[in-house]
Amino acid sequence: MKFRAIFFLLNSLMLFALLLLLIPSFFVLDWGGMAAVRSVWIILPIFVLLVGILDFYFIRNWKLFSLLEAEDWPGLLAWLENRLYVRRKLNRAYSNLLINAAISVSNFDAIRKLEVEIRERRPILLRSLGVALGIPVLLEQDWKAIAEYYGPLAEDPKTKQRDWAIWCRAAALGGERIDQLMELLNGRDISLRLLSWEILERRSQYLSGAQLNVLAASKMELKRMLNGPEGERMLQKSRENYLISLLLSSQVDRVKSNLLTS
Repeated sequence: MKFRAIFFLLNSLMLFALLLLLIPSFFVLDWGGMAAVRSVWIILPIFVLLVGILDFYFIRNWKLFSLLEAEDWPGLLAWLENRLYVRRKLNRAYSNLLINAAISVSNFDAIRKLEVEIRERRPILLRSLGVALGIPVLLEQDWKAIAEYYGPLAEDPKTKQRDWAIWCRAAALGGERIDQLMELLNGRDISLRLLSWEILERRSQYLSGAQLNVLAASKMELKRMLNGPEGERMLQKSRENYLISLLLSSQVDRVKSNLLTS
């Protein structure tokens, strides 16, 4: 449904609800009913205020919603950069949108610029956006840089999507973080579990007997989970919830194919 249609439909519903609230009050004649009428008129200003706040929010973000509706990613990126760097409105919502828009047009320099800005002005946002901000570093496949970038995020228990930060560092360091990869085999995200399984499978010669048993059991469980349409739904959910999972989807699909045919 078009954004404008949603806006006008919502206002029409609000007006209809207001009429339903007010019209019956004009037909109340007894004194007891007049008390109810007064209650209605007390509610009216609150109702109007709420509608005004909602409309103000829509009108204030009209350009943003229009760009999103049109899927105009270059236009959205330019609009967000104006908000973040010119108007100095550096917040999590705008920053998260910029990361998504930049990835849509493969403009990874925009993400690097945002990372620098956040580190200088609002470093606290690294806890919530750090994993996604590191995507350009991850895609360059410079393992030392990946380990250095994701290391602090992996160590901070308040990092959002911390398991992905742990995996990125472990993937970069390899055998030095086998213990953490073993823990990720029991993670909640199916993509993360698959990618952790692949690294451990390649490094199976470094695992203990107990670890090999856990790896084999994890392989059987992943096969059971991924067989059939339910597996595809789990992967789709992973890509909807985690931007980094979406970026690594081709790798995840390859690991899934190898797992199911092995």
